[in-house]
Amino acid sequence: MSMKIREIASRIHDNIEIAVWAMLFAFVIYFITFVVPKLPETQAHNARVRVEEISAENASLCEKLSIKRGTDRHNQCLLDVGDFRWKVEKRIYDEISW
Repeated sequence: MSMKIREIASRIHDNIEIAVWAMLFAFVIYFITFVVPKLPETQAHNARVRVEEISAENASLCEKLSIKRGTDRHNQCLLDVGDFRWKVEKRIYDEISW
């Protein structure tokens, strides 16, 4: 009886291993076929969303400082905040890329 159980367990193990390898192979095919071609599009979309969020944050900061939207002062504030943000991001990038 023990050999029979061992044989059944071995077959179950083999079948599960084959199924896992088949699933991995199917996932790789799916990834290469559907995900990889859309990566540049997805990255571009994420970059656009990030730019819009940053722009809204910058405008919000200038408005919190009681600078009315559409004025020359507001435009200068946006430039100053953008410059400050760029310097901070550059500093962080320089620190993590050593």
